[in-house]
Amino acid sequence: MAAPHANHGESYSCPYCNQRPLEAVASAPYVRGLIVVMLFGTKTYIGCVPCVRGRVLGEVGWSMLLGWFSPKSLIINPFLIVYNLFRGALVGADPAGVAKKLRELGLPEKPSFVNVQAVGVALAASMILADGKVDEEEIVAAERAGDGVFEGFDEAGLRMILQHGKDLPPAEDLAAMLHNVLDDEGKTKVMVFLSEIAIADGNVSPEERDLLERIASALGVRSPAA
Repeated sequence: MAAPHANHGESYSCPYCNQRPLEAVASAPYVRGLIVVMLFGTKTYIGCVPCVRGRVLGEVGWSMLLGWFSPKSLIINPFLIVYNLFRGALVGADPAGVAKKLRELGLPEKPSFVNVQAVGVALAASMILADGKVDEEEIVAAERAGDGVFEGFDEAGLRMILQHGKDLPPAEDLAAMLHNVLDDEGKTKVMVFLSEIAIADGNVSPEERDLLERIASALGVRSPAA
């Protein structure tokens, strides 16, 4: 079966405001203190300069609100807050950084040549990782459904991405880049594909349901989770 139909455009729009061009990329480390345990990670944002700056500075706000409730986070959080404040202030147009991140995601610099299959693999990985664990049933479902939706679905690539899932940007950001690339039929195929992954283990977790809704919103279609 052919890949989802793509519309042709000249440049990506920012996945947050959908108005300005894609021109900046930045990563923001974060910490969340949970009484006796600590969650630590990094979020990567790609979009226009004002939106990326706002997202990085927004992470400062979340860290100030939620980053104190474990012994280790009390030590680490102040450094991350200061780092993200400076990082946010320094966000600027970075065509080379954007091009590099697009290549890492399997996306060309122009959406008229988007490798929709590569985006499908990345979104499939995001769905599999949504509940914090990797189920073989979901991987098999992705491989089986992917073959029916995309030409040349990269099963090996999917398993490689799952080993480095933390390097993926938010799935809704990936989906938003496709908002003006896929037609309605293509968007529906992507949502059906992701839904089949979510139900593969016999249970759609709240995290998976939420992710389906956010991806659907970014694509501009109705969520199957509804």
